[in-house]
Amino acid sequence: MPNVKIHLRTQEGVALIEALIAMLIVAFGVLGFVGLQARTTVANLEGYQRSQALILANDMAERMRLNRANAAAYVANNIGTTDPGNCADPALTAAQKDACEWATALRGAGEIQGGTKVGAMLNARGCITSPAANQYLIAVAWQGMQPSGAPANTCGLNAYSSEDTRRVVSVVMQVAQLVDPTP
Repeated sequence: MPNVKIHLRTQEGVALIEALIAMLIVAFGVLGFVGLQARTTVANLEGYQRSQALILANDMAERMRLNRANAAAYVANNIGTTDPGNCADPALTAAQKDACEWATALRGAGEIQGGTKVGAMLNARGCITSPAANQYLIAVAWQGMQPSGAPANTCGLNAYSSEDTRRVVSVVMQVAQLVDPTP
C-alpha cells in the first residue's frame, strides 16, 4: 500500500467571528435598554409634573371653597408668571393673599435647591375662569418634555415653544347657591 498523506484543513478564526457576532447582538440589546431607560425617565418626570399640577389645582380649589363668598375675586390668567411679591402684606384681601401664595407655589417655592426654586413644573402658570354662573375652572399649564397633542384648555395658549409640549390639568369648582327655606 502506498503511503498516502492526507492533509486535513482546519478552520481557524471561526470562534473569533462568533464572539464578534455575539458582542454585536449584546451591544444592540444594551443600546435598546439605554433608550428604554431614557424614555422611562422622561415619562416619570412627566408624571411627576402632572401630579404636582393636580395638587396645586386642588389647592386653589380648596382655597376658593373656604372663601366661596368672594370666589369671583379669584378669576385671573397667567398666575405665577411674575413674582407675586409679599404675600404677608396685611393690606391684601383673602383672595389676593390666596392668589399670591398660589403664584409662589406655581413658581416652585415648595422646594429650593441651591437658591433655585425647583418644587413645581417647568414654566408653570395658573388660570382661573368662570365659564358659568357660580362655576370656576382652575387650570395649571406647564411646559412638557416631549411633544404630544395640544390640550383643548386655553390656559398658557401660545406661551410655550410648541403647543404640542404645553400640558394642562384642570379642576372644576361649583359654588353652591344656598336658598333660604323660609317663605
